[in-house]
Amino acid sequence: MDRRKFLKLAAMTGLSVVSPVFSRPARAAETYPGPFYVLISARGAWDPTYYCDPKTPGAYNNGIYANPATAGNIAYAPIGITQAGIGLNDPMSMGFVMSNQAFFNAHSDKLLVVNGINMETNNHLRGVTTIWSGRGSEGYPSLGALLAAAKGPALPLAFISSGGYDATEKLVPVTRLSSVTPFRKIAQPNRIVPTDPENLAQYHMSSTFDRIRAAQGERLQAQVDDFNLPALRQSGSALYMARQGDDTLASVPLPDTLITMPTEMRDLQRMCQQIQFALAAFEAGLAVAVNVELSGFDTHGNHDRDQVRQLAKLNFGIDFLIAEAQAKGLDGDLITMVGSDFGRGKGYNGPNAADGKDHWPVGSAMFFGAGVTGDRVVGGTDELDQLPRLIDPATLEITDDEEAGVELKCADLHVALRDFTGVSGSDEAGRYPLLGAELGNLFTG
Repeated sequence: MDRRKFLKLAAMTGLSVVSPVFSRPARAAETYPGPFYVLISARGAWDPTYYCDPKTPGAYNNGIYANPATAGNIAYAPIGITQAGIGLNDPMSMGFVMSNQAFFNAHSDKLLVVNGINMETNNHLRGVTTIWSGRGSEGYPSLGALLAAAKGPALPLAFISSGGYDATEKLVPVTRLSSVTPFRKIAQPNRIVPTDPENLAQYHMSSTFDRIRAAQGERLQAQVDDFNLPALRQSGSALYMARQGDDTLASVPLPDTLITMPTEMRDLQRMCQQIQFALAAFEAGLAVAVNVELSGFDTHGNHDRDQVRQLAKLNFGIDFLIAEAQAKGLDGDLITMVGSDFGRGKGYNGPNAADGKDHWPVGSAMFFGAGVTGDRVVGGTDELDQLPRLIDPATLEITDDEEAGVELKCADLHVALRDFTGVSGSDEAGRYPLLGAELGNLFTG
């Protein structure tokens, strides 16, 4: 049923088409052309000194690599990876990791790295809230929810979350699905084995299934006609709208083959399948933003093994996203942010090789995609104490002038993100203001 026919029917029958939870009136879904937003959370607190904010060899920060290397204008930690060195048992797993050298050499021209962000916390929950909303206290929507609400609130999959901070503050519904498999079951309820693209067997003939749906609609309408309380009428309206979306969800071009990996790589497999589902939703024009997550970065022990392994997985996942988006022709419409709870350090928490690094309230973030000028680094930390360097907010250059310089914080990043994505003047952003420094042309250079 198209939008005009549905609205006409609603008017004739007295059906009130509003959402029972969200204050915004529900509208029939229209496709969204982009840009699309992928928000990748390295959950647990990554170590920027082993990634995009490298340090010279020393006891405090770096125990395993020589001097920093560069790819274009971006410095990175040139950590070699071996199967034994990163604790993998299956040799097949090595095909699903990517060294810093391979990653930054392949993608530095696309990347904007922001170092020396004062996260103002070393608490995981507060850190995740801060990096993805711009404020440490609860009560603010995540970036994905804000973007979805401002750009495509009526889309059936406007905001998809596969983990991380996904508070919506009732701006927009959130679809919590981690892969293609559960979505097939929702989108194709008449298929006996919807997870098998080769098996087309159905519970009912298509004509019978259509009659069942028609009968459900008639029964629902009869129930709504008997409702007197506004809350019940709203709930009936929401159910009607949800059932009208069945055909829309079935139109998502899901991949026939999901990427699979050895058992010890299941966390990365989930991340990459999340990416496959997100890109399918983007391709159908039914989603605006998606949260993607890779955990395992909370390396209080075995830091030099486990942190390096997770960063190598993260590199593969980001590279997979870029390749898949290019294959679908979506790379020109995609904007990606990669971030974490905070950082790790300063230094190790013990003298042994199996010791780790504890929480450190200074982190980094990385951006790439449509409109982002790459091959750039903004901000930094000092060598000895791994503390933020000040930057000139107009030029974005590092400065020692305490009067002119500012210390980067997440609120500053999110003010710039709202401007860059065009939502700073929206009603949604206005309801959740942020006090942050004006950072010149942070994303465009």
